[in-house]
Amino acid sequence: MESIFDSPEFSSTMFYPQRRVTRTPPGARDLTVDVSDGARLHLRMHHREGTVATVLLFHGNGEVVSDYDDAAADYAAAGADLAVVDYRGYGASSGRPTLRACLVDAHAVLATALDATQGRPLIVMGRSLGSACAAELCQTARPAVQGYLFESGIADVYGVIRRRGITLEGPLDARDLAVFSPLHKFARCTTPTLVLHGADDTLIPASEARTTFEALASTEKKLVLIPGRGHNDLSMHPLYWQAMARFIEAQS
Repeated sequence: MESIFDSPEFSSTMFYPQRRVTRTPPGARDLTVDVSDGARLHLRMHHREGTVATVLLFHGNGEVVSDYDDAAADYAAAGADLAVVDYRGYGASSGRPTLRACLVDAHAVLATALDATQGRPLIVMGRSLGSACAAELCQTARPAVQGYLFESGIADVYGVIRRRGITLEGPLDARDLAVFSPLHKFARCTTPTLVLHGADDTLIPASEARTTFEALASTEKKLVLIPGRGHNDLSMHPLYWQAMARFIEAQS
């Protein structure tokens, strides 16, 4: 039986791929990540002098790599280079996006980023949709990954389905929960973690951030709810960058 997560009904309402592409900006380089089925993902890596770590970002839905060309300076001010990847069908990446493919591809993206950073401290960050990729990776402790950062992230897999307007006939089976439920993965995450969320988020409520925080197995974890912010405007609050800078410094 096909999983609901592999169905066209789910994928067509889950993903909003954009094809915006820009020239490689100064101080950046573009890499290609080969994944299954012949698809190729676009990974852009920014570098600034004086940074102490690299943040590997799995971005939000409707976003692309080039949306972060200017934001790379803000990450640098917080102490980190920025590496950001496009999912299948987004930006310059080929293929068709599915949630299962995103999770599988995250491992290849991480391997490429680790190879490119050559032992430099690396923090994996997932924003909104991208939090599913970060959750997939966080369940395995890796000495080369110093931390995980979840922004406006997902905890409740049933909530993901409801927001697609899909009604299930019954509970998800154990196989689907093992692959797609972030909560199952947080319980195996022992790496230091920062959870950032808008206190007024109406798309993914702040209660999911609290659930994420409580489910994380890590003994080094912090939850920061940004007052007066929703789903997409966290980075316009100084507390966002302050919390990120402290986390980057602590893991570097």
